[in-house]
Amino acid sequence: MNNKYYLECLACGEIIPGFDIWFTYRQLCPKCGSKHAEVRYQTDYKKLLPLFESKPDSFWHYLDYLPLNNAAHIVSCKEGAIPLENWCFLEDFARTHYGINCKVWVYRNDQNGGTGTFKDVAASLAASLFRAHNINHYIVASTGNTATAYSKYLALADVACSVFIPDNALEASEAVISAYCQKVFRIKGDYAKAKSVAAEFAHTHQILISSGNIDPIRVEAKKTMVFEWLRQIKMIPDVYIQAISGGTGPIAVDKGIREMSTTFPQYKTPRFIMVQPDKCAPMVRAWLKAEKADFPEGFENDYPIIEAPPTSVPTLATGNPATYPIIARLVKKTAGTFIAVDENKLADFARLAAFERKVLLGPASAVCLAGFFEALKKNQIKNDETILINVGEGVERAPQFLNDMIYTTSHVETATECCIHNKQNFKKSLWEAILK
Repeated sequence: MNNKYYLECLACGEIIPGFDIWFTYRQLCPKCGSKHAEVRYQTDYKKLLPLFESKPDSFWHYLDYLPLNNAAHIVSCKEGAIPLENWCFLEDFARTHYGINCKVWVYRNDQNGGTGTFKDVAASLAASLFRAHNINHYIVASTGNTATAYSKYLALADVACSVFIPDNALEASEAVISAYCQKVFRIKGDYAKAKSVAAEFAHTHQILISSGNIDPIRVEAKKTMVFEWLRQIKMIPDVYIQAISGGTGPIAVDKGIREMSTTFPQYKTPRFIMVQPDKCAPMVRAWLKAEKADFPEGFENDYPIIEAPPTSVPTLATGNPATYPIIARLVKKTAGTFIAVDENKLADFARLAAFERKVLLGPASAVCLAGFFEALKKNQIKNDETILINVGEGVERAPQFLNDMIYTTSHVETATECCIHNKQNFKKSLWEAILK
């Protein structure tokens, strides 16, 4: 048995001594074949307290609570230790328009040192584990962000990566993957088709493949955001808002808090508000149906599948939400909800963030920000609550979306047609667009 950690199969309770065995059995339980396992640690959680008193340069600050035994194998680009920002303009809006006093913190994954996405921490842990266990080839199916992050980190670990992306994936993602000399397979079909082809290829050639949102590597890396909340704001927020495609984020938050619960019972999982664009919102549709029926037995297993969703946000284009049963149970447990936002208004929210905070959000991040406003409208945020908005990627991941944000241009021929620039005039129009 590994002295630091082991994996436990959530289906049958089988104990897997470490990732060496997990990889040997192709990331499946050797007893029942389930791919759903969680990591358990034998480290004293009281040792977290001194870690909260020092400033880290990456999520590897929490090595004692990550499933890697030797720090010499770490592959890192300074990811995960990103500052939480207090966005006061959102607090002012809630107070002025809804009479709600709340504290709003934003966790900006575009500040991660690898590829500026939510996926960097998972890619860093994966690359480190592969280096430690001599894994030389890996397969990923992705709508974009996971693909780019894994491509870079695995390249740093000298691990070949075959990436399967759907036909609507951004060319910017394809370019990054290829630039790191990782193989791209652009599939003629949607994300579900890309995953299917990737799985068949992995089985044929006996290559390890990412097991998706329940992958213990992803979950363990992303749970460290909970530690960062405690380090930076000394609390767990009351509400957690995230744009959702698959859902590793809420799974990881729940895991991080559960594993500390015996030592720190005062920390509770926040209320989850999961946000999707209205052109690809299968989880929202399933939730609303279940809510209308008062959540009947097995409600979490009833969800629609959207073939080739027409969304313009490729990183959220998951029409077959296979993780919905897991996410729905978590949202129900936390008394949370799912919300859809108007995809046609995403540029409005991105412009507002750029004006108020000088931050250029990508489209999926704009979905998340829009979710905050929609949550207020639906009375999902209460007085005196602390809100954590987990934004995903910056606009450089979606160049076309940057074009959609142009709004201050005047086309002129002569100087007499030009007028003195007054930013306050634009501020009024920006807020009016949000309030429509």
